[in-house]
Amino acid sequence: MYAEGYVQYLVEFHVTRDWFECHEIMEEMWKQETDADLQQTWLLLIRLAVGLYHERRGNMPGAEKMYRQVEASVQSIDWKRHGIEGDKLTYMVGQRLKNAEHLMMSSERVRVDRVFDTMNLPIDDPNLLKQCQVYCNKLGLGWNLADTNFTDELIHRHRLRDRSDVIAARQVALNRRLRD
Repeated sequence: MYAEGYVQYLVEFHVTRDWFECHEIMEEMWKQETDADLQQTWLLLIRLAVGLYHERRGNMPGAEKMYRQVEASVQSIDWKRHGIEGDKLTYMVGQRLKNAEHLMMSSERVRVDRVFDTMNLPIDDPNLLKQCQVYCNKLGLGWNLADTNFTDELIHRHRLRDRSDVIAARQVALNRRLRD
C-alpha cells in the first residue's frame, strides 16, 4: 500500500491535471516527512508538478527552472519504491527540460494557441495503479490519462487561492526581523 497523499497526488497529476493541487498535496507530505529520502522524493514531485503548471501557463523560465532542479536529483531517487519506472522518468524529465529550453529561445513560448503536451508518470507497479483506480472511483472519476479541458480556472489556479494566511505569516516574520 502506498501513502494516501501520494495516491491523491497521482490522481490529480493524471486525471484532473491540477498540478497546483499536486503541489499542495505533496507540500503537506513533504513538511510532515521525517525520512530524508522521502523528503527528497516529495520535493522532486512538487517541483515536477510546478514545472508542468508553469509550462502549461507559458511561463517557460519557471518551467525550465523546475525541470532543471528535477533533473539534478531524479536519478538519486529509488523510484521502484514508489512504483515508478525510474529510467523512463529520467528520460521524460530530460525531454521536458530540452523542450522548455528550446521554447525559451523561440517565439513559441508566447503563443496562446501553442499545443501543450501533458505528461503521465511511468507507473510500473500494478498495485499502485489499482490503488489509484480505487481512489478515482471513490471520487466518481475514471482513471483516464487523456487530456482534460484546460480551463482558465485550472491554468491560473494560483491566482484564485486565499493567501491571507501566507500574507499574515510573512508580516509576522517581517515584524520579528525588524524587532531583532
